[in-house]
Amino acid sequence: MSHKISRAGISLIKSFEGCRLKAYKPVPTEEYWTIGWGHYGPDIKADMTITQAQADSMLVADLAKYEAYVNNPAYVPVTAQLNQNQFDALVSFCYNCGNGSLKKLCTGRTPAEIAQNITKYNKGGGNVLAGLMRRRQEELELFNKAAEATKEDYKLELTTYQWTTLRTQVKTLLDEGKITDKSWLDKIDKKTLTTSELAWLSFVVAQK
Repeated sequence: MSHKISRAGISLIKSFEGCRLKAYKPVPTEEYWTIGWGHYGPDIKADMTITQAQADSMLVADLAKYEAYVNNPAYVPVTAQLNQNQFDALVSFCYNCGNGSLKKLCTGRTPAEIAQNITKYNKGGGNVLAGLMRRRQEELELFNKAAEATKEDYKLELTTYQWTTLRTQVKTLLDEGKITDKSWLDKIDKKTLTTSELAWLSFVVAQK
């Protein structure tokens, strides 16, 4: 199964994006408007407002999109070599800089070489921005942080009731289109879900 961003990665993204319920442009030269947890694109219009629930739902969808880019060897040729911290750092980078910059950063480079170049992406509108400098530095620190061998990688030990409840919740998420990867149900049925994967599912469920 493809990697999923961890709580540490989500916290990093949230800490820099912040959540604003009215459309804005962090830099006047931006082509599109931004809203929620840094959701950016042609679907956002000037003076648009959303609820907190809508902002959280946008975040879930955006995270899945940027995870897919980092999991894709066409954008990150060394994706199979990445540990959780490196994956999280690149999802944050892609969330902020886009898939084009992700591909440029990673193509033809080893993980060590990627780390050497992350902090170069610190400009907005042609100018070096202090906020981007801080974000790239934190992403670099996370990328270089040794992955800990913790219980996050262990298989879950749940009761039959807990497995059944979890399956019902995941089935609902699939039916509602909140997630699309049906292999989640297979992992639940086979009881091979890990604690880190459960943390991701719990995050998605909490956004409902």
